[in-house]
Amino acid sequence: MRQAPGLLAGVQVLELAQRISGPYCGKILAHLGAQVIKIEPPEGDVARRLGPFPAQTPHPEQSGLFLWLNANKYGVTLDLDIEADRQQLQRLAATADILLANAEAGHRETCTALHSTYPHLVYTAITPFGTAGPYAHYKTSDLVLFHMSGNAHGLLGPVHDPANDPPIRAGGHQAELVVGMAAATATLSALYRKRMTGEGGRVDISAFEAMANQLISGLANCAYGQPAPPRDLKDETEAAVGGMVSAIGGVLPCIDGYVAISPREEAQWQRWLEVMGQPAWASDVRYATREARQKHTPALWGLLSAWSRQHSKHDIARWGQEKRIPCFPVNTVEDLLHDAHLEARHFFVDMEHPVAGRLTYPGVPYTLANTPLPLNARPAPLLGQHNTLLLPKRA
Repeated sequence: MRQAPGLLAGVQVLELAQRISGPYCGKILAHLGAQVIKIEPPEGDVARRLGPFPAQTPHPEQSGLFLWLNANKYGVTLDLDIEADRQQLQRLAATADILLANAEAGHRETCTALHSTYPHLVYTAITPFGTAGPYAHYKTSDLVLFHMSGNAHGLLGPVHDPANDPPIRAGGHQAELVVGMAAATATLSALYRKRMTGEGGRVDISAFEAMANQLISGLANCAYGQPAPPRDLKDETEAAVGGMVSAIGGVLPCIDGYVAISPREEAQWQRWLEVMGQPAWASDVRYATREARQKHTPALWGLLSAWSRQHSKHDIARWGQEKRIPCFPVNTVEDLLHDAHLEARHFFVDMEHPVAGRLTYPGVPYTLANTPLPLNARPAPLLGQHNTLLLPKRA
């Protein structure tokens, strides 16, 4: 089997994981050159049914989420309720370096037994709350993680009644991706220890604790006796979100989207007035100082928006940056696909999939000076694509 270049060339990973957290950890390892063998049940990973799909038509080989999460991996199918297939897993584990599993895939007892049989393995177990503690047997989801970890309450927004309107989570699958990154970091640390000592080990990843770490500024505030940030924007003086503008910055509408500005220092504000062509209201006492501007935020927002709606977000961002003012366009996904900087750094890569066709994939936020990364070595595997290659004795 061809080994791709990368820092982890020669490292074999068994990925017994579904959905997002475990497969994202495996994806990171695969991008670093590890040989990741994805083990799916006969019906396939749940992510194959999550989409998004072309023309909103579900297809197990065309889920955008699955294709992205599982690029550069090999794929086999095993029914671990069958003894013969459990034996196949044992054969794979005998020569593997890492066993990666998450709760969505089940089979925790099978993985524990494998690690007992092959203690050379680095066994990374991703569970909702870890393997000990009063929540150890609870189930979770991206929604649950956002709320239990306190991150949902920290999301400000234009709510009508902050005391009664429920918090919401961020869009997408952010919690599960955070957990996958935590798992990859811990797994690489354990792999380093194995190379130094020759010993495997178990990595116990708590998804709850990974997300609680994202609340570090809030926890620090509490440690210093400060209250949690308010959910009502009019009471928040340290940031401006949700389309509102404060004396220190915010988001403005433009003819082609939005632009974020932050002329928070007095000198920056004066330079911002220059960007706007010294409007007539610039000398108004209501906007003469930062404190005055903060008190008259709604009126200020209206004046700034009336100007910004006449211009492109990219032009405003360039003008602001030329005046050394924090200012940047609020990009859409389509903007990213055509971003000149990302293009110059070859961030996006193309891959040809036998069913989904030629697609453009996000790459990674780093390059290595001494080795190329196999970002597009192979597309995500078809269901059971490598059974013959990797399970030659299968009946």
